[in-house]
Amino acid sequence: MAKILVVDDDPSGTRLLITLLGFEGYQGIQPENWSDPIQDVSRERPDLVMMDVRLLSRDGVEVLRRLRAHSDPLVAATPVLMMSAEDQSARCREAGANAFIEKPFDRVKLLKRIESLLEGSIEES
Repeated sequence: MAKILVVDDDPSGTRLLITLLGFEGYQGIQPENWSDPIQDVSRERPDLVMMDVRLLSRDGVEVLRRLRAHSDPLVAATPVLMMSAEDQSARCREAGANAFIEKPFDRVKLLKRIESLLEGSIEES
């Protein structure tokens, strides 16, 4: 069962995503340390991180850059799917995101994107 860390500071959105992931056979988890979700990536070793661009306490793209610069190559290489209500795909890709999806997202499109990332590829359709 693939483990997916959901970094989104909207509690209801996070619960909804984790529930959806569970129905689809994934283990969705949320950070224990919202001030530094990279610690959770390092400790939990998720198969994928889904992260919102706009977090209350920080910029998700900055967190992504810090993740990509992590000293542990396995942590730094963790696949990341960035999410936002605005098209931030270019900014996210430049920072090292594997993929981007705009909110609100279509369930089928989201699940296809997750599956592609977990398989090591991505389809940007």
